[in-house]
Amino acid sequence: MHDFLMLLPEFILSIGATVVLLVAATREDAGMREFARWFSVTITAMAGVALAALPRGIAEVSSHGWLINGPLNVIFGLVFLAIIAWVLLAGRVPESDAGEWYSLVLFSGIGMVTLARTSNLAGLFLGIELLSIALYALIAFSYQSRLGLRGGAMYLTLAGFASGFLVFGLAFVYAVYGTLDTAELSARVLAEGVRSLPAILGFGLFLIGVAFKLAAAPCHMWAAEVYEAAPGPISGLIASASKGAVIAAFIPFLFLMGTHWQILWLLSAGSMLVGNLLALREQRVKRILAFSSIAHIGYLLVGFMAGYGGAGVTGVQSVTFYVVAYAVAILGAFVTISVLEGERTITLRDLRGVAKRSPVLAACMLVFVMSLAGLPPTIGIWGKIFLFQASVSANYLWLPLIGLVASAIGIYYYLRIIVHLFMMPSDASAVQVSGSALQTGVLVVTAAATVILSVFPETMLRLLAP
Repeated sequence: MHDFLMLLPEFILSIGATVVLLVAATREDAGMREFARWFSVTITAMAGVALAALPRGIAEVSSHGWLINGPLNVIFGLVFLAIIAWVLLAGRVPESDAGEWYSLVLFSGIGMVTLARTSNLAGLFLGIELLSIALYALIAFSYQSRLGLRGGAMYLTLAGFASGFLVFGLAFVYAVYGTLDTAELSARVLAEGVRSLPAILGFGLFLIGVAFKLAAAPCHMWAAEVYEAAPGPISGLIASASKGAVIAAFIPFLFLMGTHWQILWLLSAGSMLVGNLLALREQRVKRILAFSSIAHIGYLLVGFMAGYGGAGVTGVQSVTFYVVAYAVAILGAFVTISVLEGERTITLRDLRGVAKRSPVLAACMLVFVMSLAGLPPTIGIWGKIFLFQASVSANYLWLPLIGLVASAIGIYYYLRIIVHLFMMPSDASAVQVSGSALQTGVLVVTAAATVILSVFPETMLRLLAP
């Protein structure tokens, strides 16, 4: 009974996703589409309440670490559920197949919560696959579009290939150490080291799979194509909660810093530099944001590496803070672009004149871009400060320096977005703004929160502390 209680948030999400799929299939009208949206939001809120109400503590563990309800696990789970609710509210209601859309979004939430709460190798793989399968369909949801189908097929093929690396790596690790429990695996690795060839190969394959799921350089090639092909809210979901969930599941593997820190160092430094450099010459806005997300994964890995050793709590706290700060900005930016996009791909030139036609939307985009760039007065600047401070405390001095250089490079292409929004004359290529009142309201509240939270960063850091 205890194990069933531990699974209550996942049960609520899975039952809700099934119900909305079946009920919405009975009618295709505006009323049913709105019902499906608000029912899904209610289900997400109920899952959040259930997760927060469960007894906390590392002792509250279901069989062999499949689910752990520790403070950090609950925080990550609640953050991902909040992001799911945000996507449900801010995303455009599909003209058809709304039940399938909202059901898939809820199923992706099951994968994220599973990743946030698992401390088991099999549970990690299960969570990643639950999340990935839902994202395959969401990316290609507009199957009438060749771009959407191509993006979905690309992500399906490459993610399946990466999952092969992941599962073979975990199989080698299990064969060597004889356990699926991450805590027990950590103790064995710290005591025995990684000496045998199967163990070295296993962890190497595992890191390749994780690097792909995070779109960390050099496993980043899919990101721009997939982000451009997916609907705006789903691009934001992949960039924020999807990657955040993988980071959350990767935190129990901090023991790899004792054996594979060079690989993680290269992934972090390479992602920061490659992501920002690739975005410099790009003209399509969604691809710019995609390349910037590669750089932000590099910043997150800076904090992850600081989570090992003396600065452990500070490093993990900085990662949690940055996941929230980055999610707010990237979700807002992608949804703002989706309001402008319609059936076309938005370029920098298309942003000209948007500030005159919709000053509120342009102001929101300004705030989101400034937060992504790490400029005051937004929460983004504190995210980078905490990450780099934790890294310096952990004696990784070169990574913060590389991060500062990469951030300076990134400011250039973020400013290009702002310049085209506010300082360039409009022309015949200007797009039309087509957002609903609810979308605009959600974006305004999110932009306001991005600024207000920057005034109280320490309070937010304490709230997110495990």
